[in-house]
Amino acid sequence: MVKQSDFISESVVRQEPCRICGSSEGIKIAETEFWNLQNCNIVQCTSCKLIQLDPMITLENTAIGCHAYYLKEIIETPVLEQKRNLLRNYRRGIVFARSLQKKGVHPETILEFGPGSGYFSAGIQFIFPGCRITVVDIVDEVMKMNQEIHVFNVFSGSPEDIRLFEDRKFDLIIARDILEHVTDIGRVILNIAALLNPHGLFHFITPNGKEDVWGHYINWEFRKKPSELLINHVNYFEGAGLLKCLTDSGFSKLEYYTYQVKYALRGKGWKRKEKLAVPVSTKQRADELIRLHEKNQGAQYFQKDEILDVFIFRTKIVWLINLYCRYKHHWLIHLDPRRNVGHEIHALFIKK
Repeated sequence: MVKQSDFISESVVRQEPCRICGSSEGIKIAETEFWNLQNCNIVQCTSCKLIQLDPMITLENTAIGCHAYYLKEIIETPVLEQKRNLLRNYRRGIVFARSLQKKGVHPETILEFGPGSGYFSAGIQFIFPGCRITVVDIVDEVMKMNQEIHVFNVFSGSPEDIRLFEDRKFDLIIARDILEHVTDIGRVILNIAALLNPHGLFHFITPNGKEDVWGHYINWEFRKKPSELLINHVNYFEGAGLLKCLTDSGFSKLEYYTYQVKYALRGKGWKRKEKLAVPVSTKQRADELIRLHEKNQGAQYFQKDEILDVFIFRTKIVWLINLYCRYKHHWLIHLDPRRNVGHEIHALFIKK
């Protein structure tokens, strides 16, 4: 049976106030280094329980580090696995869109922050062919790929800045694996509410913060050395605190659960064992990785027809495709995120 453990650490005065409640009090969970770019503490707010980097990564360092991590993933992921990931995201988009269809929801305008490959939204478009999709990212290669492969409308920017959209509104906003990256989570949630039409939907997934931060905490507890932070997770969410932030910002929950418990069973989030620690920082150079990749390779795109050239999609039988995708991406175990157990938080909220 998994037992929850609290963080045991020293009280500190934050360098920057909490981005949800504004408190300056916290407990220091760890020290970390974002590539070779910036050193930050990981601090939990003693008031609202949000865990954040303190000080926050600067916008310039975020852009460099995100680009480097995007290239690192391409370099380290075999081509066959890259193709499989694109197909998985397409199937997940179909499953999600089908769930909306069953609720009687048919979004016409969709905005996705941080679309990655774009195949999740492409899967939604399979179910809702007439929907218009806009995507936003800070990595140029991501925007170029989404525009060329999927013909989405693209904007360069972040969820912190909604001036990009002037008076535009959306029926559905998607932020899958994005909220953990934004520098001002309180502002972002308010921005998303402002961008939605009345009764518009907000869908996101984000890591269970207790599991996500645990390796950094264990590294600091056992080694007292900064841990390596290559992907810019700057927020680590506690389930009850995130829910309160959303409801206080004008949302009501439709779906809110965690899934995939195998990591909790291995000890993430509760077991104090050094084997669960993340690596000590080696100050990997982000700029060198970017220069090396651009010189030797550049971005690699796969044609959409090539990715979808598999039997199930060649059938063109929509009900069979829906059934297959549901079979591949159905989670049997759903837990309350307030228990802080489970690998990922899945959420669908509606604007009040």
